[in-house]
Amino acid sequence: MLPFRPEITHLTVGYMPLLDSAPLLWAQHRGYFRAAGLDVELVREVSWASLRDRLAYGALDAAQCLSPMPVAATLGADGVGVPMVTGLCLSQGGSAITFSRSMADRIGLRSGMNVADSAAAVAQYVRGGGRLRLAHVFAFSMHHYLLRDWLALGGIGLDTAGIELSVAPPPQMVRLLESGAVDGFCVGEPWNTAAVKGGLGFVVTPTSSIWDGGAEKVLGVTREWAQQFPQTHRALLAAVMSALHELTSRDVTRELTTLLHRLQVVSVPDSWIEQVLRGQGAGTPPRFAQGLVAFPRRSQLMWCALQMLRWRQWSTPLSLAELTTSVVDVRAFCDAAATLELPLPITDAIREGAGAVPLGADGAIVESRFIDGGELDPANPAEYLAARGWNRDVARAVIAG
Repeated sequence: MLPFRPEITHLTVGYMPLLDSAPLLWAQHRGYFRAAGLDVELVREVSWASLRDRLAYGALDAAQCLSPMPVAATLGADGVGVPMVTGLCLSQGGSAITFSRSMADRIGLRSGMNVADSAAAVAQYVRGGGRLRLAHVFAFSMHHYLLRDWLALGGIGLDTAGIELSVAPPPQMVRLLESGAVDGFCVGEPWNTAAVKGGLGFVVTPTSSIWDGGAEKVLGVTREWAQQFPQTHRALLAAVMSALHELTSRDVTRELTTLLHRLQVVSVPDSWIEQVLRGQGAGTPPRFAQGLVAFPRRSQLMWCALQMLRWRQWSTPLSLAELTTSVVDVRAFCDAAATLELPLPITDAIREGAGAVPLGADGAIVESRFIDGGELDPANPAEYLAARGWNRDVARAVIAG
């Protein structure tokens, strides 16, 4: 007997052609959707903007989402304003900042340079009159925010002259670098490795060196859909949790590489895909979420909302506690995890950046570290902005809680 009784069984689920789409593809490949009573059609999307719009307006039932996307949608910062929720983190890391080899040489970036020193070198180049054109995948993405966080280490802010940021779909990044349209980008794998293998790129830093422990991709649905089909939502989460468990509990690299090739997810040689998945690529592989890492913490999404304030994507006062509580479907996660006898969280938020933090009832911990050594206390989020140059009273006025 199935643990959940889906209200609807045929679902259309969107994904982007990246290696960290693997949990959805694996759930289909291994029959976990079918075992949960679901008939799932996976649809490859061409851009994050297209995926967001199709999810918001009902063409997709669910989708692989950038973790800030449900926050921006619920807040209304994205210009669409269709509230979304997530009940599952799919992956952490897997992205990197890559420059063209010629620009890296001009700036003086070297292999082995630490994150702070590379940011300082870029800042020196820009302040000396240099110009940088950098691309990321979406305005509301970890790529955008971690790229800005890295630049800020060198003192580069929104008003610093010489920095031009743009948005491009992940599969186009290498072509843009080759044509000279951009000097660098922040994107997920395998596109960093493709740039290096093609003799074009120099990986400056993996984004996990900037924040180790941030949610990279999540499984998103609209709030209305989650409320209308709660059993279907839980069945979907349980199926993907099963896929995540298998991806992280045994070596499936060769089988996964074959699957990605057969589905033509990314147009790079199989050997490159396998190298990336084994941690031998130019960038770092996505870390598929397992156990409590798969729980989308409110504090992770609170960090995303703080970036929207920090980088002027939002300016109206808001309650971070209320916003993030409405975005994270804690009950759906716990119900799905319980059917699989997976660990359950004892809280929905932690001090991000504090290192190893207990999260499970069994004492299981999760890791969260910021490169700048700071922390985000979910009970006092205004202090995060104050530590990054904001007037403390202004920060408190714009954040109600």
